[in-house]
Amino acid sequence: MIHRLNALSLTEKLRESLQDSGDDLPFAAVESDLTEYANNCASWHWHDFVELGWVVDGRLECSTPSGAFTLSPGEGYFVNANTLHLHRMAGEAATFRVIQFVPSLLAGSGSLYARYIAPVERCPRIESLALRRDDPVAGRALDDIIDIFALAAREPTGYELRIMEGLFRLWSALYALAAPMLAAGQDDADAHADRVKTMLTFIHTHFDEPLTVADIAAAASVSEREAFRSFRKVLDVTPTGYLLRHRVNSAARMLAETRMSVTEISLACGFSSPSYLCKVFHDLNGVSPRDYRRGGAKHGGGA
Repeated sequence: MIHRLNALSLTEKLRESLQDSGDDLPFAAVESDLTEYANNCASWHWHDFVELGWVVDGRLECSTPSGAFTLSPGEGYFVNANTLHLHRMAGEAATFRVIQFVPSLLAGSGSLYARYIAPVERCPRIESLALRRDDPVAGRALDDIIDIFALAAREPTGYELRIMEGLFRLWSALYALAAPMLAAGQDDADAHADRVKTMLTFIHTHFDEPLTVADIAAAASVSEREAFRSFRKVLDVTPTGYLLRHRVNSAARMLAETRMSVTEISLACGFSSPSYLCKVFHDLNGVSPRDYRRGGAKHGGGA
């Protein structure tokens, strides 16, 4: 079974749940077209399963706290469990297909899990990997991802066993690709990512209230200076910049999905006045809230 998504369904903590597979296999296959997403972007989120995918059409930018890379058709990626990440279009289109699964599916909690699964899943340096055809190991991983997705689409007799066989091959390739990072020392990137995840959760929960950088920093028990440092390192934006973009994105959803007035929306999204909402909305989206509602168009950005 293939799930086709045009939006993320997240908890207040920005956590995405695994799509219901309808059986006891903690596995899902998903197809996404970012032209159908608000702001052409799958905004910052995380999940406790791993995700591997490849680009079918267009160009895809994958971002994590440690950096970003852009993929062309036929290239793919790995995003580790519990990693904050974002996908956005890097051109006029971006269609990609992914498989998602809980790593413990491969080896439970025994010695195989401890030796081969947990080191990759729990390594803070391994947030994501770009999979390109010029690397033979990555090329084999891409072939496995595509084959596994096809099995999920067709569901032939015994497909679950064949998916498991493919996942074992795939993880063997991932383990080989991750070996250099497993051998390297750790840095403080994971600490910054954890702080930002906490602060983003606070922003998404309280964006309709008057917020200061001090409020946002206090949510993660850090100073304002450290909040700025973590946001810059992880998202390349200031806390106030992210807050403003999230408020505008929320306003855009309300304009498209409700009949609330601009005044009501400005209050619901934490703006001090309707005129300030109109100014910021136009600055970030290139149109007024009224014209956005009339046109129903999608615009760039993505907090």
